Amino acid sequence: MLTTQPTTAEVTVYHKGSSLSDSRDDAPTTHLRSGPRRSHITEETLKRWNLARDVAAAVLLLIALVLPWNLYFGVGIPDSRLELFVALLVVTLFSLASIASSWRFKHVQPGRLRATLNVPYFLLVMGFVLFDMIQTVRYGGTGNVPGGVGPGAWVGAAGALLSAQPPITNTRVDKDRFRGWLLTARIIAFTAIALAALAFVFNLFWRIKAALPADSTGFGKQTFAIIMTAIVYGSVALAAVVVASWWILQRSRASRLALVALGVSTLLAGLIVWLLPIGRVIDAFHGIAQNTSTAAVGFEGFLAWAAAAAIVAPLTLLRTATSDHVSDNMWRQAARKGLLLIALWSAASVLMRITDLAVTVLLNLPNPPYDNAAMAAFDLVTAVLAAWLHVNLTNRSLPVPVISSLCGVLFVFSVSRIVIGVALAPRVAGSPAGLNNPVYGNDLAQQITSTFDVALSALTLCILVVTIITGKIQQRQPQVGAQPSRPPAPPEPETTRLTTGGAPAPRIFRPAERPPTPPAAPRIYRGPHEPTGGARHRD
Repeated sequence: MLTTQPTTAEVTVYHKGSSLSDSRDDAPTTHLRSGPRRSHITEETLKRWNLARDVAAAVLLLIALVLPWNLYFGVGIPDSRLELFVALLVVTLFSLASIASSWRFKHVQPGRLRATLNVPYFLLVMGFVLFDMIQTVRYGGTGNVPGGVGPGAWVGAAGALLSAQPPITNTRVDKDRFRGWLLTARIIAFTAIALAALAFVFNLFWRIKAALPADSTGFGKQTFAIIMTAIVYGSVALAAVVVASWWILQRSRASRLALVALGVSTLLAGLIVWLLPIGRVIDAFHGIAQNTSTAAVGFEGFLAWAAAAAIVAPLTLLRTATSDHVSDNMWRQAARKGLLLIALWSAASVLMRITDLAVTVLLNLPNPPYDNAAMAAFDLVTAVLAAWLHVNLTNRSLPVPVISSLCGVLFVFSVSRIVIGVALAPRVAGSPAGLNNPVYGNDLAQQITSTFDVALSALTLCILVVTIITGKIQQRQPQVGAQPSRPPAPPEPETTRLTTGGAPAPRIFRPAERPPTPPAAPRIYRGPHEPTGGARHRD
């Protein structure tokens, strides 16, 4: 239930199990005071927040214009069709107009208008996805490469989803508006998992069919090596998509924060791999993702993470930034989810390295086995370190500098995995045909590194930043449960003061001092029968 109490100065919002801020899976928080959980959001805060979201959407839409959308279209792609450039420019203008409409025409329902103007952009993105699926089925079992879905579509989809959302008003209307958007994110997650599973099964079918001998020569070592490699590579890629997409289905704020970090890391990875010259060596398709199991994690994951992050980011970050009871433990719970994904993928890389080593030995290839062993060692250390941090990140008994330092070491190992994987990977002798293509292809005989490794490195950097900031917050807080060395002294009883109004304070009466009395003269005792006269008795 979402209840608002507007005042002249600010709007105070109470959250009690709202679908916008469901905390059923959040980490337990130690509350210092009783009462409902509140966030203080002024009208000026909402205005700045909506403006920042619209600026981010416009920047993403403009960046998408200069990035590749697949292997056959985009800036820097030879022979790109002019008609597609015109269509992309038109839908981008519609999306930019949706941003301006909410600021220009405030009397019109901004939510419906913004969503309507972004429909053409969504249709264009879906068209590229459908085009890749058709080409995948058409080129199955051949040497032709489908178009894939490039970083231009990821960035553009994120920008369009940001610009399509209505302005945040912090009223009860937001609950109904954003419930539909959160449902859209869940649909995206289920669709991504289903498409990744179908791509894995489809590619595995064609690879097994191509490996099986057409005649009766038998099931040889080479056939076994191809099938084993296809199963291992496809399984780990599908597992990564399922684990990361599962965050979209969870309603905890920690899961949504982890999703936002993964979405931002995905967009940064796409830009880095495409813009840097070494990106073509890191990823054979130059950051333009194919479907899952063709080359590691496919576009089903990248596109879904970027889109879902754009949906949940505005409201999640606003609630987190303005809530009174957001603990550092919740941020670390979000970081733990990222560490789990890093540990999973690093362990999967070890499995792929071992598979390559087994194929090298089985087929008696000239590749030196110690190179694979060195690359597997880096992956193993990264997996063990990420798993240890996943278990101990919320352990407050460990020193804060130790945790922060180990997160820094993890970031170094994440980057080193990519460098070592490129430097020690076996090369194809001579001039391979893949280098003749101006967009994709390299001379690596075994391609394990990919854009997903770069995304995980960026995610590790986010975890490092969160660990450092929350560590400083933890050091400022008093130690919970610390016992004093000696019991404290009981407090003194409180003195009760009597109120006497304007009367003077009572005084104790003391009589005036008298002069001292001189001592009496000594007297002679006489018995009762003795005369008291002056004559003396005689015999």
